[in-house]
Amino acid sequence: MTKYAPISDFLQRQALDELSLDFEKIEEILGAPLPRSAYDYQAWWANDLSHSQGKSWLDAGWKTENLNLTGRSVTFTRVSEATQIVLATPPTAPLSLDPWGALAGTVTIHDENALTSPAEEIWDAEDGDA
Repeated sequence: MTKYAPISDFLQRQALDELSLDFEKIEEILGAPLPRSAYDYQAWWANDLSHSQGKSWLDAGWKTENLNLTGRSVTFTRVSEATQIVLATPPTAPLSLDPWGALAGTVTIHDENALTSPAEEIWDAEDGDA
């Protein structure tokens, strides 16, 4: 039994298709406090099978939405079987090592000098004249 199995069991017993829970209620369900990262980082709540907490709700047929770190709440939404299969299927192609490739063609630079030439006052500062 994993640390997050209680949330999985809890979600599987729900009749509703959407359920908003505050972090205090989730800790009550788990019988243990959430890690500090759950309070600080949106990524902790990602629908990601590589993390045990994400795997627990995805395996139960749910995903997280509407995370509110300030208000300390999150909404769990039941997913269809087709969506669950997609979420559970690892990507077949390796991830690209070029993070900018996805942005190709989305940015236009009108003045290429803007990327290579500092403003005139910066030139003076570099010469020690400022």
